[in-house]
Amino acid sequence: MLSLRNAVTTSCRFLSTKKNSAATSISVTKSSATTVVESAKKLRNNQMGETDDGGQKYYGFTYYPRFPGQEEAPHEPSRALMVQRLYTLKHRPYWEKDVFTKIGLPDTVKPSQVAIVANTPSMCAMLWKVKHLIRVTPITLPQGLPEDGDTTGARLQENGQLVFIPKLKSDAQQAAIQPNLADRPERMDGETMKKHLRLAWINPWN
Repeated sequence: MLSLRNAVTTSCRFLSTKKNSAATSISVTKSSATTVVESAKKLRNNQMGETDDGGQKYYGFTYYPRFPGQEEAPHEPSRALMVQRLYTLKHRPYWEKDVFTKIGLPDTVKPSQVAIVANTPSMCAMLWKVKHLIRVTPITLPQGLPEDGDTTGARLQENGQLVFIPKLKSDAQQAAIQPNLADRPERMDGETMKKHLRLAWINPWN
């Protein structure tokens, strides 16, 4: 009788232990699945994954936050970038020169000129290779785009703001209305100008 009671107690303990282990495994599976879903939701736009040292992998580069768990404020990225070359390309490797040729700023172009490029992952990865030679400014529209779609009078400032000046628009309209300089009757051609200048040189006091 005592042996039967011990056998029943042992079997009940085994069943309860098995049930607890099954429940624990199910909870661990649910927690792992929840962790996977949460980690998948934490990926930002265009983010490919995360590295072991806390970096965020994007197409062409890896971003390292300044603080662990740092999240940037939501903002609307600019669709276009203004790129300016700051230094000469002499004695630079050929792959850097190829990048500047693709974006339209070769060595023959003055450093004061700028190039307007699209803000895409492939373009940003290309600019990352020459980041020590350029200045990148996002282009913003503080006034917005005109409703009629007329971009006459637009001016791109040094800080990247694209503004529309009405005076420049009126000057462009007046220039379009005025006749061509070559068709004006009072215009003096090159040969006539040389003749008058030669006569003025020969007889300066007449």
